[in-house]
Amino acid sequence: MSGPTWQAFSRCTLAAALALTVGTARAQPAKKPPPTPAPTPAAPTPAPAPAPTPAPPSESTTPATAPTSEGNDVDALRQEYLKLRDELFASRARAATIASALYSTRVQIKLKFGSARFWGVSRAVIRLDNAGVYDDTSGTIGGDDAVRFDGWIAPGRHLVTVRLELTGKDDDRFTTATESTFVVQAVAGKDLEVAVRAADDGDIAYGWKRGERGGYRLNLDVDVKTTARPGADAGKPAGKPAKTSAAPAPARRTALLGAGRPAPLAGVTPPSSLPPGREAARAR
Repeated sequence: MSGPTWQAFSRCTLAAALALTVGTARAQPAKKPPPTPAPTPAAPTPAPAPAPTPAPPSESTTPATAPTSEGNDVDALRQEYLKLRDELFASRARAATIASALYSTRVQIKLKFGSARFWGVSRAVIRLDNAGVYDDTSGTIGGDDAVRFDGWIAPGRHLVTVRLELTGKDDDRFTTATESTFVVQAVAGKDLEVAVRAADDGDIAYGWKRGERGGYRLNLDVDVKTTARPGADAGKPAGKPAKTSAAPAPARRTALLGAGRPAPLAGVTPPSSLPPGREAARAR
């Protein structure tokens, strides 16, 4: 075959092959997809079992157990309270014993304000060795001279400070604040009494409204003394008796003679001014 004829034949053959392939593909049925498996139904959830009903408490045991438990608790608390109370009393007794041994001087401080009719006491303070022992703002010291402090101190030198703040009753514009400090001496085995009396005899709160004149008269009087404590030496062992003199104690002189010589004492013969020889002759 010549060249053109061969090419025509090849084309026809290729076309026939393509047609045969297409026809065969159309003639085959389409493949169906695999069927989807049906879902398996879930197993039913079992119903929860009913909770068991608790058995009712026994009437024979419950009422008897509760009161017994409460009674035991109350009794335990009571026993603990009694124990704490005994310990507190014992500690107080020990503290008092130690204080009486170390601080053997009992001190009482009295304070009275004598001008309460004209002055109100805004504040009254007592300090012992710079420690506050009394502080009052109700004006109590204007009503009586009661003991404001009662305690124990060591023997020796101590400082007492009294501070008063006053306000005029006729005119509250006039106020005063006075503070005084003084020394007291405590003696071992004896009680110490300190009596303080304060006053303001001034009339400025009364007279200023009438004549614009007046004054302050502030003063503080203090009396200190010691007193023997009953039974202070009762616990001490008896020692040697004190030596006594046969001569009588001199009596107190109560009068003076005109020449300046003391009056003769009762029961005592005054010495003679004569020489010894003339005095012996006079005796014969």
